[in-house]
Amino acid sequence: MNISNINANKYSNILNTKKEKIESKSFEDTLNKAVEKQDEKELKKACTEFEQYFVNQLFQEMKKTVHSGGLMQKSQGEKIFEDMLYDEYSKEISKGKGIGISEMLYKQLSRSIKPQ
Repeated sequence: MNISNINANKYSNILNTKKEKIESKSFEDTLNKAVEKQDEKELKKACTEFEQYFVNQLFQEMKKTVHSGGLMQKSQGEKIFEDMLYDEYSKEISKGKGIGISEMLYKQLSRSIKPQ
């Protein structure tokens, strides 16, 4: 009897939930600092963090649509590696122009920082 995967999914879900809370908290903290200090660089950083988070969520949802059939199940290590790989993809995609969400968000939020 194989019991190695009994709690693996449970712990994986808990880790992903905690990771999402940390990422959203990081964005919120960076955004609050930017508004508080009237700092455009911090605001740009917060917008880029949001885009990274958004792209990562896209990857996670797309991953759910792919059938993981095959002869062998993925090990916990493979699942962790895959999540880390998607994190890195998200960071790379968000560098430079990214997919455009960061720039649009920055334009909208920078109005609250710049003196009217």
